[in-house]
Amino acid sequence: MAFGPMDAANSCIRRSRRFLSLANAALDDTKIKNDLRRTALVMSVTAVDAYMHWLVFRRLSEVRYEGDLPKSLSKLNVPFSSLASLADALIAARHSDRNIRPWVQVKNAIQRELLKETFQNYEQIGNALSLAGIERGLSRTATEMGSTATEIRERLNRLVHRRNQVVHEGDFVRAHRPRKSKYNKIKHKDVVDDVEWIERLLQSINNVVEATRLVPAS
Repeated sequence: MAFGPMDAANSCIRRSRRFLSLANAALDDTKIKNDLRRTALVMSVTAVDAYMHWLVFRRLSEVRYEGDLPKSLSKLNVPFSSLASLADALIAARHSDRNIRPWVQVKNAIQRELLKETFQNYEQIGNALSLAGIERGLSRTATEMGSTATEIRERLNRLVHRRNQVVHEGDFVRAHRPRKSKYNKIKHKDVVDDVEWIERLLQSINNVVEATRLVPAS
């Protein structure tokens, strides 16, 4: 079976748990333990991003004709340079009397644009699901989880904010006139709970996605 969205997500979750296991081990430098927990949190949010990118890429690979294109995906902006490269390739192929696969180049151009996108917070995930042709994806996910869309939004966006504090700010406590470095607190149990929650969220999203894919087009 081909590598898919859940494979990417599960790989990130496993790596996150490895960091957590190491954080509980006897280490020569105990100060590194909280950084391992921070890394575990970052990797768990990466699981969401990875799942969404692989989901949209898979949907893109299934596109064969205009009628099969999700509305959101059909509105995606592609640079003129990519279109120019495709035109040049078509002209060169015609001159050399060889066949070219324009869809492959179109999809590659779209994939390059998607790699610039981030699919982590609630709104971004909703956009990714829409690009993949999944309608009401997050509200259906909330039902699948036995939760509400509001609860998912609040917890997910909080985790993404914590991830950004680590990745973009070094997880320093913000202060008007700091005199020394001070880090935001991070608890092992909290990260364990957050990783488990993200895993459940992704499994619920995937259940919704697969249920949608099993319904034949009308």
